Amino acid sequence: MDYKNLIFGVLFAIGAFGYYKMHKWWLEGRDSDTLNFKPDTSFRTFKNWVMIIGLAITSIIFFLKAL
Repeated sequence: MDYKNLIFGVLFAIGAFGYYKMHKWWLEGRDSDTLNFKPDTSFRTFKNWVMIIGLAITSIIFFLKAL
C-alpha cells in the first residue's frame, strides 16, 4: 500500500467535502438576501459543482493508486 497516495486521497476527499459545505453555505446566504443575487449566480454554481466533482474524482484516483 502506498501511504503517500492514501494521504493525498484523504486530503482531496476532505477538500471536496469542505468545498461542498462552503458552497451550500454560500447558497443559503445568497437565497436569504435577494440584494446579493447577481446574474452570474448560475455560472458560479456550475463552477463550484465542477470543482467539487473534480476533487472527488481526484480523491478516488488517489485511493485506487494507493491500493
